[in-house]
This record gives sequence, C-alpha cells and structure tokens, in this order.
Amino acid sequence: MASVKGVVERLAQIKGVVGSVLVAKDGLVVASDLSVQVQDEIVAAMVSAVGSTAVKAAEMMEQGTLKNIIIESESGKLFLSDTNIGYLGVLTAPDANIGLVRLELMEAAEVLKKLTGSGT
Repeated sequence: MASVKGVVERLAQIKGVVGSVLVAKDGLVVASDLSVQVQDEIVAAMVSAVGSTAVKAAEMMEQGTLKNIIIESESGKLFLSDTNIGYLGVLTAPDANIGLVRLELMEAAEVLKKLTGSGT
C-alpha cells in the first residue's frame, strides 16, 4: 500500500519535475521531495496561499469545486491539486511534459484522498 510520503516522492521522479510537496490547508508541510534549489517552507507557504485563494475564487464565481491549477512562468510551472487534506504541488522545469505531469498529479491526488479517508 502506498504512503503519503511515497506518493509525493513518486511525483518528484517524473522527468522534468523539480520537486513535489503536500501542504496542509494551514501551510504546514505534510510531505515533500523538493530539490535543494527551493526551500520547503517558502514553497509550502506559496502553495497554500495560491490554493486557498483559488478555492475561494472558484466558489465566489460559482465555478464549483477546484480541481487543478497550473501557473506558468519563465523558469517553469507550478501544478496544484486540492486533496481535501491540503494542496498537492508539483514544480517543473520549463520543458516538462504538461500532460504527463497533470495526469500523474490527478492520480496522486486521488490516491491521497483514499489514503487519508477523504475520498468521495
């Protein structure tokens, strides 16, 4: 059976992924596998802030439940998914395969929901 840490570590092994993190809704790191290029606490705070703001925005615009967020920048991408217990974030290099990362992120989010008993 998979573990929370194992799910996060598996995401970090995808080609083009710089690291992955599971952050509780309050911004605390639950599990991470981030490269030395980034600081866990900074990434966790930003993932939590972006996730909670996007959830609130989706609710206010009556768009339903937030599923995924993708932020693209010059240096790479940030993928986020709401796992009910927190936000699962994946940082990538600019050349990462968006489709693959998105698919793996969605699957990982579902596994985490089942592991934590918050699946639907």
